[in-house]
Amino acid sequence: MSHPGPQGYPGQGYPAQQGYGQHAPGGFPPQRAQQGALPGEFAGAMGGALGLDPVMTGFASNVLQQGGRNYLQRGQEFVQQRMGFLTGGALQHHSNVSGDYVQRKLLMLLAPFLRRWSYTRNHEQIAGGHKYLPPRQDVNAPDLYIPFMAACTYCVLASVALTAGKRFKPDTMYATVSEASAAWLVHWVLLKAVLWVLGIPGAVPFLELAAYAGYVFVPVCVSMLAGLALGRWAFRIAWAYGAAMGGVFLVRTLKCVIFHEARRTAIGSKRHNYLLLALWLSQFPFCYYLAVLP
Repeated sequence: MSHPGPQGYPGQGYPAQQGYGQHAPGGFPPQRAQQGALPGEFAGAMGGALGLDPVMTGFASNVLQQGGRNYLQRGQEFVQQRMGFLTGGALQHHSNVSGDYVQRKLLMLLAPFLRRWSYTRNHEQIAGGHKYLPPRQDVNAPDLYIPFMAACTYCVLASVALTAGKRFKPDTMYATVSEASAAWLVHWVLLKAVLWVLGIPGAVPFLELAAYAGYVFVPVCVSMLAGLALGRWAFRIAWAYGAAMGGVFLVRTLKCVIFHEARRTAIGSKRHNYLLLALWLSQFPFCYYLAVLP
C-alpha cells in the first residue's frame, strides 16, 4: 500500500522544484553566465568599491585604453623603421630561390668566364613591392640561401678535417661556428668600408651586403673539398682559383653599384679602381685563412 507524498510532487517525497534559472523565494539568485568583464565594468566596480564616481572612473579607463593603443602603435612603427631589415618580408624576399637559380648562381660564382653575365639587377614593377625582383626571378639578385648553406657546409667540412687529423672534439664545433660567424662579419665590415671610402655607404642595404659577404664560403668549401679528397696541391690550386673567381664576382657586382651611384655623385674613377683591385687581392689571404683554419 503506497503512501501519498507531500503536496506539490505526487508520488515522491520531495517538494515541488522551481523551473531552472528562476529565483525561488528564500533561495539563491540565478548565476550569471561567466563572461570576461569589460574594462569599463571592472573600473566601475572598483570605483564603486572605493567610493569613486563611476562616470569619472569609466572615463579614466577609456583614456588609459586609448593611450595604451597609441603607445603600442608607436612602438611597432619604431621597430619597423629601425629593424626593418630583420622583418619577415625582407628575409623572405632574399630567401625566395629556386633550383635553377642556385645552379646559375654557383656557375656565376665559380665560372664567371663561361658566359657574359650582366650583373645588373631587374627592377620590380609592382607598386608597393620591393625595389628589385626576388632571386627566383633574377639571377643577379643577392640571396641568403647560398651563403647560409655554404657556411653550414664549411662547419661540417671543418669537423671532417679535424676528425681526419684525430683532433676533433665536441667543443670544436661551437668554436668553428663562432669563427665562421666572425669571418662573415669581418667580410661584411670590409665591404662596408669600401663603400664608405667611396662615399656611398648606404648604397647597399644590410641584408644584401651580408649576402655578398657570405658568398666567400663557396670557394672556401670547394678548396677544402679538394684538399680532403686529393691532397695539398689540389687544395692550393682550388684555393687560388676559387679566391680569384670570388673576387671577380665581388668586383663586377660592386662596379654596377658604383656606376649606378656615380650618376648622382662625383666618384673618382681612379680611386674606385684601386679600391676594387685591393678588394680582389684581399680575397686570397681571406679564403686561405678560412680554409686552413681547421
